[in-house]
Amino acid sequence: MLCASLDPDKYHLSQLAGLPSPSLVVYREIFMQNIARMRRQLENIAPGSGFKHLRTHVKTHKSLWATGVLLEAGLTSFKSSLQELEMLIDAGAKDIFLAYPLLPQDADFFAQHVARHSSIRFLGQIGCQEHAEHLASAARRYSVEIPVLIDVDIGNHRTGSRVEQVGELARAVRNDAQLGPLKIVGIHAYDGHNNSKDPEQRRAGARETMGATMNCVRQLEELDLPVSLLQVAGTPPFAEDLNELMNVHKVDAQVEVSPGTWVYWDTNYDSILPERFEFAALVYSQIMDRPCDDVVCLNLGNKRWSVDAGPMDLFSIPGLEFISVNEEHTKLRLTKDAPNVRIGDPVLFVPRHVCTTVNLWEHFAIVGADGTIEQTAEPVTARNR
Repeated sequence: MLCASLDPDKYHLSQLAGLPSPSLVVYREIFMQNIARMRRQLENIAPGSGFKHLRTHVKTHKSLWATGVLLEAGLTSFKSSLQELEMLIDAGAKDIFLAYPLLPQDADFFAQHVARHSSIRFLGQIGCQEHAEHLASAARRYSVEIPVLIDVDIGNHRTGSRVEQVGELARAVRNDAQLGPLKIVGIHAYDGHNNSKDPEQRRAGARETMGATMNCVRQLEELDLPVSLLQVAGTPPFAEDLNELMNVHKVDAQVEVSPGTWVYWDTNYDSILPERFEFAALVYSQIMDRPCDDVVCLNLGNKRWSVDAGPMDLFSIPGLEFISVNEEHTKLRLTKDAPNVRIGDPVLFVPRHVCTTVNLWEHFAIVGADGTIEQTAEPVTARNR
């Protein structure tokens, strides 16, 4: 597969001395541009709302530095896995939603932090009676009340209550004294399966999934349980879902979408949403060897770039074609369109799946607007938490 090449005016490194090879590099100005792009897209749907409807997932960057930039830009609500919770607390986040229902040990860890940080709004989620029991037991141990969203399976078939059973679960939580520390405040409805490249198919998917979400809202309202928050959407359908809830259903509750990849972007999502955002996180490597006239080998393998979404396909050098990868080596073919290259030449490429690629790195470099290296070893803070 012949791969495309990056714009050399936008993606270059003006100094390589002191930059480890290979390295994960984040282009600061492009990251900031993505933040501005996100705000414009949200306001196209809900004029004047700023970041009110965004609860960004931090699983992509896992970084104290990136969280600080987002906070400074005006984002206030975050979604995280348990491993990223302490990073958000250290960064000064005041509104944190856990991305999945918790098992007993994790529920205990979460409840400890709820008790320890009373100035932070923590939100949990439950998708069945067992989830509620685990979280309520931990909440009782630490004498805290935990607001929760009911996690609903609206088609992704990963976690969550069936749509038709939401009312039954809510009634059980309300009526069971042992579950008293839990306060149901809304619905979590993640539609990760709605990821078509066809915008009309995504819109049709949003009509279906957000219709199911509104079904859940009605079930809670019939129980006189007020719904104050609807938390929906990953990256591909976030705009369609937000438009469906705000402009079609015109819900009164707070509506939030929770994409994460948008901060850095990758070629997989760019194939679904072309040029919606720009590539802010790249991998810097070098040509380690040239074993054949038309083959080069890079000095990194799949321990440094994630293969789960397919091979790399966007490079700083034109005319490269992916051949194979193993732990420490990546082989590329030089086509007739490739320039003459030598051992030691730098190669930048965009991850196919940036979230899992970032998690493979201990640190990243921050690149300024002119290609200068501003920081060579900014920690991927939550990588090992």
